[in-house]
Amino acid sequence: MIFSDMVFPLRTYAMKLDRPFIDGQTPQKERMKILKNFRHNPQVNTIFISKVGDNSFDLPDANVLIQVSAHGGSRRQEAQRLGRILRAKKESIAEAYNAYFYSLISQDTEEMHFSTKRQRFLVNQGYSFKVVTKLAGMEAETDLAYSSKKEEAELLHQVLAASDSDADEEVLPTSGGGQGKGRGFERKAGSMATMSGGNDMMYMEYSARARPQHPLFRLRH
Repeated sequence: MIFSDMVFPLRTYAMKLDRPFIDGQTPQKERMKILKNFRHNPQVNTIFISKVGDNSFDLPDANVLIQVSAHGGSRRQEAQRLGRILRAKKESIAEAYNAYFYSLISQDTEEMHFSTKRQRFLVNQGYSFKVVTKLAGMEAETDLAYSSKKEEAELLHQVLAASDSDADEEVLPTSGGGQGKGRGFERKAGSMATMSGGNDMMYMEYSARARPQHPLFRLRH
């Protein structure tokens, strides 16, 4: 499972890799179809999920979770996502590692501050973690997405063409109210910076006026 609180990268990566994705706008019938295929179809071994997956459904057989973006230093969210992969798996050996949680962090950004808070939470809960700065053998892979300069340029063009609406934050309902027809979710204005903690008011007692920046780059200063 690949989790992303930001819908823009969620959909971009899912479509690039030709994998199904679920967010707040996905109809209930389509969600059930994707989840059924994930459980029973060996050809569907990867799905992309927004934060709607933190509470809405159970995936006990998922043993690898990759977190592309998270909600700041939220320990509750971290615990929920850890719970997705730490449940007992079918045909697994109890003594062996059979669950892996990866969180992608951009170096030299304010994401690192929140990553430290989440790491502290993991240690306090008795979990171990390892910081990986380079994947061995990745240079030898020839079929990776965005591995060519042309693909990187196309992705950069998409990012630069994105608007504030692409940085909208997905908001889950605070109380029950039935499934409805996909209207159990709403969207409110937000920014990529707020989602990763790169907001001026996070570290100041007063609001500092920041220079105008593209919405998808506000988290990087």
